[in-house]
Amino acid sequence: MQSNYIKYLFSILLFWTLFHSNLVAAQGGVLIETLPSTKADGTINIYGRGTLSNRIPYDKITGNAFWKTEWVTATLIGRNKKERWEQEVKLNMASHEIYYRKPNGDEEVVNEGLVKKVQFHVANNPEEIIAIFLNGIAEPYVSEEPIKELLQVLNEGKYQLLKMNNRKLLEGDSLFGTMKRYYFKNEVKYLLANNYIVSPLKKLNKESILQLAPAGKKEQEWLLQNKVDFKKEADIVKYLTQLNSPK
Repeated sequence: MQSNYIKYLFSILLFWTLFHSNLVAAQGGVLIETLPSTKADGTINIYGRGTLSNRIPYDKITGNAFWKTEWVTATLIGRNKKERWEQEVKLNMASHEIYYRKPNGDEEVVNEGLVKKVQFHVANNPEEIIAIFLNGIAEPYVSEEPIKELLQVLNEGKYQLLKMNNRKLLEGDSLFGTMKRYYFKNEVKYLLANNYIVSPLKKLNKESILQLAPAGKKEQEWLLQNKVDFKKEADIVKYLTQLNSPK
């Protein structure tokens, strides 16, 4: 019985050691910078790793790099009104690329600088919009710092809440350092546009929002009646929608 008890304690200790090793690896992961690719080939490009490959297959990475895992119908909008293409699209939030699928099933990456906006909508019904993304900050939007990431436009009008939901690729050791593990970590940031002037938000709270999108007397009454929580994305969108509504 004593021998079985010792074996039991040893198995518990071994499990905890392996679990703790993986936990430390996850917490102490090293950020890997990604590179744009020209073809959707099931791998992500990264900077030089010495003798190791500069491509990592997505199936070797824990987590998801895409806004939606499935293909969604979207209209890709270019530099003028004539440049519009309806495609099945996926957004890579790790490499900040727009993937589209050809009629023959081949997956391709949109050439850099070609598309300014992505409008997801119901198939065969462009008016029923599901979500809108900016492909970086471009005219008429203006920002002090260049922004190349994909930004979701959460509401329309003079005041807009923009959401940057990046997937950071991290590398850590596992199994006592005998192999590398890769995983995506979500990094969410918000920005607020006022007449297309984009300002970053350090945090979601009442002070930061009202500083950039001040409330008039009617809006202040509306805020009290609706008990808006400025720490919640959905509540901020409701407030901006109210602020943008015709007076």
